[in-house]
Amino acid sequence: MLKITKQTESTKLVRVKLHGSFTGEYVPEVEKALLENGCKRGKVALDLMNVTFVDREAMEFLRIAISRRKIAIENIPSYVKRWIEQAVS
Repeated sequence: MLKITKQTESTKLVRVKLHGSFTGEYVPEVEKALLENGCKRGKVALDLMNVTFVDREAMEFLRIAISRRKIAIENIPSYVKRWIEQAVS
């Protein structure tokens, strides 16, 4: 299960926080939350501090989000960060 919350930091930044297991079935919901909150304007951050599990499909989404969409991703679990770095290399 994944819970998505939004926190407005200022007029310039909205933080989308994920809580729980981020799996492929939730990618469309996360993408929608990012788009609704300024992804196109670069005013959104994705916070993974409370994520307990990320599957392959969700990791691929994160890799694309970082490289193509220029989304700020915060508090990335170390195993996710290593996977993304290996996939980009």
